[in-house]
Amino acid sequence: MSRGIVALLLATAGAWAMLASDGLGQQNPFSRLTGREQPVEASAVWYERADRRGRFVLDRSASPALLWQDGTQEVYAVYANRASGGGEVLLTDTDRAILRLSNLGGATFFPPDAPDGVIVELIGPAHTLVASPVSGAELQRIARELADSVTRLNRNQVTVEVPSLGPSDNAYLADALRLAQAGIDRANRRSIRDLRTIRITTGSRADARFSGGTLDITIAAGRGYAGRPSSDYVRRALDQGR
Repeated sequence: MSRGIVALLLATAGAWAMLASDGLGQQNPFSRLTGREQPVEASAVWYERADRRGRFVLDRSASPALLWQDGTQEVYAVYANRASGGGEVLLTDTDRAILRLSNLGGATFFPPDAPDGVIVELIGPAHTLVASPVSGAELQRIARELADSVTRLNRNQVTVEVPSLGPSDNAYLADALRLAQAGIDRANRRSIRDLRTIRITTGSRADARFSGGTLDITIAAGRGYAGRPSSDYVRRALDQGR
């Protein structure tokens, strides 16, 4: 079976470790968001769709705000813009409108299954959106799964390079790897046939670029979910070769 390679940079030791795959699975990283382990703040609230087909958390405890739809695997960083006619519209990092809030308190959600929008109602306070800590060993396993998955997909031996920054920041490195997988899965197959390296680095802002067979993903350490690009941003980088 074809397997990829993982290069884990231990930031504290400054050493590279080349690791083979063991194919271990992962627990759901969002299991705590519907539990009682995170603080409940007035700035984080639940909204429910008027058609009763789902709910989501909008967390405005920091800037940019965060949005997580219950049952999904991705938290979006969303950026407020003035909406035509008043109120504001929240956009993802690919400028996709995801939520519109009126001056009168109404809200319209724009999920993939309702691109024209669905009315949502505020139903109460929520837990803030904070990822569970991830150990270096857990980060290795997630990176191995990504390397193996992409190796099977494009039949190249794919290398994943990722730093280890400590449990708190590792949580968002792990999330960036999962979003890379989601973006790759949705990218045009021609776009990824030459993909050989997935490299996660730290920088001043979230970014993703694809050139010369290398997908470079930058995360801004210390910014939580807002510090990594979305899976849509990764997919766009692959398809546009930017």
